[in-house]
Amino acid sequence: MSENNINWLNVGIGAFIILAIVLLLVLILPFGNLVAQQDEIAVITINGAVTYDSSNSTKIFTSASQIENALNEANSNPNVKAIVLDINSKGGSQVACEEIADNIKKSSKPVVAYIGDKGLDESYLIASSADAILASPSSSVGGIGLSFIDSNKYSKTKLTGVYNEDYLKLKKSNEINPDNLLNGQKMIDQDYTQFIKAIAENRDLKPNYLAKLAHGKRYNGNEAKNLGLIDKIGNKNKAIELAASKANATNYTAVNYPKSHKSLTETLSENKIFNL
Repeated sequence: MSENNINWLNVGIGAFIILAIVLLLVLILPFGNLVAQQDEIAVITINGAVTYDSSNSTKIFTSASQIENALNEANSNPNVKAIVLDINSKGGSQVACEEIADNIKKSSKPVVAYIGDKGLDESYLIASSADAILASPSSSVGGIGLSFIDSNKYSKTKLTGVYNEDYLKLKKSNEINPDNLLNGQKMIDQDYTQFIKAIAENRDLKPNYLAKLAHGKRYNGNEAKNLGLIDKIGNKNKAIELAASKANATNYTAVNYPKSHKSLTETLSENKIFNL
């Protein structure tokens, strides 16, 4: 065999060996990660307006489907031991928040809600469905109330309870048809009652007691704790620690959900397979 053929044979054998090593690592790597992987505390962010679908024009929003997908992913992952909801929202769609709350209550793993800056209106309903609520001392909590506008179901104008004065002013104005306003008020009264009952049940409070704290009133974290609207004062790390303790997890890491799904090239690069 000529020297040239021998060189080509060596090159071919070398390439085959390298390819075999890469393929072997690709096959073995996932199993190695399973062995070395820590328990996880899934952190799901709820930021901005909570919407029913993802086609909303709001600049900062979180859709019900996003939260549902994140919850499903966290609950189906055996490495996830507990879930933390990182909430910063003034509210949004009542239907969307009711669906999210139902999914949270169906979670097979402990769920802790953390209210950082704001957890108001419908987003507080989401928080109330968790196993525990933790908030910072200066956070804005509660804001429980519903509102009405002619063209949509709700608006910034509160028309329940202590806001009856606003209702009377609008009724006398020419901006909104009085009949439409009256019908809107009836819808609000029905939904508001349902809203109060749902939160009261979630927080194990009497509806009449909670109704006194509602009507759109906001409380800071310390006030909210004293009133029973939250369970503990603390930061996000404390919420993660609380979630871990509820799951009896001691060796864990906090991971944002839903996870970003990386390509094979990114996975191999992260594990330095190509940096031999």
